[in-house]
Amino acid sequence: MVRINLMPSLASPILLVTMRANILLTFLFLLLTACQPKAPRDINIGFIGPLTGNAIDFGVGPAQAMTQAVEEYNEQRQPDQPQVNFFIEDDQWTGENAIPLYDNLRKEHGVELLLISHTDGTIALQEKVLADRVILINSLNNDALLSSMNENTFMIGKKTEEAAQTVAARVIELGLKKVAGLYVTNRFMEISAETFREHLAKQWVEADLVPVDIEKESYLEELQRFKDTGSDALVFFGYKNLGYAMKQARELGIEAPFFASAAILGKGYYENSGGALDGTEFSMFTANDGNYIVAKQFLDRYRRRYGSEPFPVWPAMQGYDAMNMVLGILGRTREKPAESPISAWVKSELLDINFYQGVCGNLAILENGSSRGIYFSLYQVKGNGEIEKVKR
Repeated sequence: MVRINLMPSLASPILLVTMRANILLTFLFLLLTACQPKAPRDINIGFIGPLTGNAIDFGVGPAQAMTQAVEEYNEQRQPDQPQVNFFIEDDQWTGENAIPLYDNLRKEHGVELLLISHTDGTIALQEKVLADRVILINSLNNDALLSSMNENTFMIGKKTEEAAQTVAARVIELGLKKVAGLYVTNRFMEISAETFREHLAKQWVEADLVPVDIEKESYLEELQRFKDTGSDALVFFGYKNLGYAMKQARELGIEAPFFASAAILGKGYYENSGGALDGTEFSMFTANDGNYIVAKQFLDRYRRRYGSEPFPVWPAMQGYDAMNMVLGILGRTREKPAESPISAWVKSELLDINFYQGVCGNLAILENGSSRGIYFSLYQVKGNGEIEKVKR
């Protein structure tokens, strides 16, 4: 016969205590888990710049430097810091491409922050970024025109006017009194040419500067006039096709010294000049002009990552600093007020930057969104891919 004991056994109190302890531990675990911060969402950043076309050195170097910065950030980030995704678009150095490329970045990736390496594209996107509450950072140019843009636009780079004044100061220093030259008709080169002309005029130096299309290849008409009227120097504000102008000037027998902007180091410029570029003096920025130690470390990592250093180095250095400024802010999003959008947080934090120790120097962001701390020097072309600082 089998007996069934309906009375609680002596083990029941122990079982009840165990069950209660398990329930309590489970409750505490759930409570602690609920109190822990949620994993931050990914943040998408876009870049628009020339990867093909007339000025690829203004796009490829920055794009690669920014990619490197994002990779370094993601590798080192903590669990409470957001993952950053980076998306790149090629504008082919055409300002009208900026809007469709921006629209694609917004539609496909929902970018909240955009870096750009083009003045004309920056201007074209002003209404878009303001309406979409996107932060736009130009990592190439920094001038009075861009400083007058909307409150969502920032410039982290050399001052365009100062770079042009560096060349003008050299002309004055050498005692030259009559200068002629050519400039490409985009906003950056127009600002450079006008600043150059204005600076010379203060010292009663004449400057005859002629606008030309970026695709132009024959400059014989303009150059023949320069030869006939006589010039102490020729200046070139433009891209690789002005290499043809330098070659044609020498073939016409013009022996005046050449001056130019940093764009003369662009891919194809030297080849187009047939070597006439040698001896040209121009405004430029290298690792020696910035925070040399950290700049050299960055360039060493860049070379290991991509096989060679960027040439010229300054667009990549400026792009690296611009991206790292943003990443440093995003890495502190745990401090962001919950109700504040990412774009508002980034804008506020950028405006608080007073002494950022970047590869380009010790940088500050001003109230109008422009930056200070990157200063160009005067260099001279010594050969294909070879430059030397001018000794004053």
